[in-house]
Amino acid sequence: MSSRGLGTLVVLLASAWAWPASRVAAAEAATPTAVLGFEPLEGVPDTLAADITDALRQRVAATKEFQLLQGKDLVEVKLIFACSDEAPACLSQAGKSLGASKLIFGNVKKTGSDFMVTLKLLDVSRAVVESFTTDTVPGGRANATALRQLAPIWLAKLSGRGNGTITVRANFVGAAVSLDGTRVGVTGTAPVVVSDVSPGKHEVSVEKSGYTTTKQEFTLAAGQSLPLTLDLSPVSVEVPKPEGQGEAHGAQLAGGSQPGESEASNSHQGARVGFWVAVVGTAAAGGLAVKYGLNVRDVNNQLDQYRRFTCSTGVCDSQGNPSQPLTSSQKSSVSTLTDQGNKDETLQWVFVGVGGAFAVAGGYLLYKGYLAAEGTESGNQSASNHGLRIFPTATASARGIAAEFDF
Repeated sequence: MSSRGLGTLVVLLASAWAWPASRVAAAEAATPTAVLGFEPLEGVPDTLAADITDALRQRVAATKEFQLLQGKDLVEVKLIFACSDEAPACLSQAGKSLGASKLIFGNVKKTGSDFMVTLKLLDVSRAVVESFTTDTVPGGRANATALRQLAPIWLAKLSGRGNGTITVRANFVGAAVSLDGTRVGVTGTAPVVVSDVSPGKHEVSVEKSGYTTTKQEFTLAAGQSLPLTLDLSPVSVEVPKPEGQGEAHGAQLAGGSQPGESEASNSHQGARVGFWVAVVGTAAAGGLAVKYGLNVRDVNNQLDQYRRFTCSTGVCDSQGNPSQPLTSSQKSSVSTLTDQGNKDETLQWVFVGVGGAFAVAGGYLLYKGYLAAEGTESGNQSASNHGLRIFPTATASARGIAAEFDF
């Protein structure tokens, strides 16, 4: 083969290789999308509609499948293009003028103390509403932070794409949580949150030494946030009672006195002292938790003046008014306040946990020091049946034997 023929063959092969690659790149290109400013219906503050718009625009900008275009307010578009009833054909013309392939728009109206948000996704070239969804936002969550958390769910429902989130709780702390065979966390006082879970069928399981492994299958929709609760059951085996224990106990009762009576009295007294210490500890920890919680709220209030969002006029403050970008000194103040707020929030939850621990200990000491003591001091056999009973049992596991107490 001549060198000229070989060169022609190389060019043809290179063209054949590059052609499908260019097609793939074109297929994966981001879709130009515009988010129109949401329309506040009667009784809805303009700031809430602006917050919903900003949350959706931020989410679209952060999603690789979409390319965010500069949008306008829905009310303005309807006036310019005479779209009195939000007709798809009319709004399609508005989308073309913005250079968008997709158009997201909607409105928000008041229902009692809550707000109902209606969202629509329009295919500009076909002038067809591809999908729509409605969601009720409780009045207590009608703020910018909560709306930014809802925006990914709304966008996933509209587009039919986007992963979801699951939260897993168990009735025991320290249980290992696995998703489709991969460990994703350990249960505690807060649920295990697993984000970026693909839509479809999955299996979650929780396991802990000495307990049965519990599994649950579930189906997750695009953008869905699904709470799951799984219960563990202990695996127990009874340990035989040592011989002679019953006879020895009967001899003590027949004698009319118990050798450990003074020790039991001291135990009750110590439990009573511990109970009041726990009460003081619970109150102190609760007070400190409230204090740091108020500090966090104060920091958030101070940060409101520095918040900036993208709006139809450029940059707006938290009230939706046009504003200038933050200066260097303002950014420094934001950083300082943010650090202080994070520190106060950490201390708040630390004292919440400490207060909870004191409360649990106080409940146990209340029983040991007062309730159980009353049954013992009365000398009534029937009353003692309602006190604390400890059976010698053990739990079999792969790691050994653990004692278990039944109340």
